[in-house]
Amino acid sequence: MPSDTLSPAAPPHPGVPRQRRDRILVAVNIAIGAIIAYLVIFPLGMLLFSSLKDSEMKLPFQVSGFSLANFTSILSSKRIVEVALNTTIFVAGTVALALVISVSLAYLFERTDIPCRRFLAPSTLAPMAVPATVMAVAWVLAANPANGPIAITIERVFGFTVDIYSLPGMILVAGIFGVPGMYIMLAPTFARLNLEFEETAATSGAGWLTRTRKVVLPLTTPGISAATMLLIVIALEEFAIPAILGMPDQIFVFSSLVQAALQPPSGIPNYGQASAYGVMLVLLSLVMIAIYRRQTRESHRFQVVSGKGYRSTPVKLGRWRIPLLIIVSLYVFISIILPILTLFWTSLTPFLQPISLDKIGTLTFANYTSIFTNPSLSHALVNTLVISFFTATLTAGFALWLALASSRGGRIGRTLFDLSFLVFAIPSVVLGMAVLFLYLYLPIPVYGTIWIIVIALTTRYIPRGSRMIQTALLQLDSGLEEVGRVCGASNGVVLHRVVLPLVAPAVSRTWLWVFANALGELPIALLLSSSDNRTIVVLLWDMIGESANYPEASALSVLLLALSAVSIWWVNRRGFQQHI
Repeated sequence: MPSDTLSPAAPPHPGVPRQRRDRILVAVNIAIGAIIAYLVIFPLGMLLFSSLKDSEMKLPFQVSGFSLANFTSILSSKRIVEVALNTTIFVAGTVALALVISVSLAYLFERTDIPCRRFLAPSTLAPMAVPATVMAVAWVLAANPANGPIAITIERVFGFTVDIYSLPGMILVAGIFGVPGMYIMLAPTFARLNLEFEETAATSGAGWLTRTRKVVLPLTTPGISAATMLLIVIALEEFAIPAILGMPDQIFVFSSLVQAALQPPSGIPNYGQASAYGVMLVLLSLVMIAIYRRQTRESHRFQVVSGKGYRSTPVKLGRWRIPLLIIVSLYVFISIILPILTLFWTSLTPFLQPISLDKIGTLTFANYTSIFTNPSLSHALVNTLVISFFTATLTAGFALWLALASSRGGRIGRTLFDLSFLVFAIPSVVLGMAVLFLYLYLPIPVYGTIWIIVIALTTRYIPRGSRMIQTALLQLDSGLEEVGRVCGASNGVVLHRVVLPLVAPAVSRTWLWVFANALGELPIALLLSSSDNRTIVVLLWDMIGESANYPEASALSVLLLALSAVSIWWVNRRGFQQHI
């Protein structure tokens, strides 16, 4: 039998498909590089350009020449010292509080036999479903000195007054808000810790405190330090909580100062100084991101899980089980349940009043009726849903593209993927300002529309989304693709019929995560808002800052909370695990 009858479809010369594939990869990498440059490099370039313009009330590109006057003015002013000190105290306090709480919870839930773990662990993650703006409003209602139930209880029991409109109040709320993200990063570290290390120390006579201090904490140091560095970046860019709680007493941190310089009460913005503040904030974030990347690269030096003899047995708490259960339950109730309960209560009251059984008869749905009959709300609701939908769709598409380039595009693709990590160092308020300046300059008619917000939010979420999808791609065995090619399928067919169906769940979870987070994104939406593209969270900001109508603001917060909670619940239902 002739040999050619055994292979009727002989493959073409191997060099041809390889050359074609290389050309396609180069074209894909060039396209991705152009998109990253457009979304990230151009806005940052415009921000730097604006910071070097002594523009005052003029737009940056209306001023000729370059100058360091903005930086000189900032660094020589007394205000920069106050703001830098406030920012340092706020970030350090937020990180310290979140670190203590999250490490304690991660150890208790992952290493001990504390009761009700299956209920308490998800409860501590509840702030993930609450937008920062809603969390700030809830704490204002729960801890304000006039009628907040937390403030009233503390004054009656301990005899001193709590002021939520202060730097400690900002730290308290931001620290609690930061616990879920840090807990998610730390929980696997404690869960994988081999108990044999502690047992060896116990055999040598070391007590629980000594074992924890000399064995557990040193072995979990890489995970703790990496989570700390990332939380510092998050605290630096946090805007809603310090802005809402610091606004009454004019307590500014860098993020709220940038917004105040762009949208001051006087209505006369100083674009040059705002840009200079933004550049300084980006530089601070870049330093923290660099430290974070170094910590995660060196984590292999502290590996404690091996393939032989590994086991994880819960630490027995003994007589401390019930006291620790009470402490954790009180934390969940005071920090999460009570503020949200106060928010619901206020949304049903005609005016601000403390929670009381005697006043149940005064509760009404008038605030909800007023909101749903307000034309501006229906317009803002449509804007919010449209912005979140398109942001999630574009982010999922670009993130998939970038993740494929990283795992299938060679060194250039991986370089572009790593370059996108630069967005992590750009605080939201700075990114919003950079996009604002860019589209005031470019002759592209998106300023004042919902599309400028979509572009800014897509830029913000692409790095996170691409890392979520890349994790799924890295779990795919390359043999699956090789089987398709051996059967004669082209690279396009393999991608369409093999790769995409396998990563589809990760793409859908990314879409849902972005949609949920875009609903409550305040600084970008606030800086880019106009009369035509206002979102729910911007409307909520206006209710608080302009009219101080907290009952209606509470009803609007409940609506935003419901939208966000349903989205987060759906993400969790799809088995999502956050990756950074």
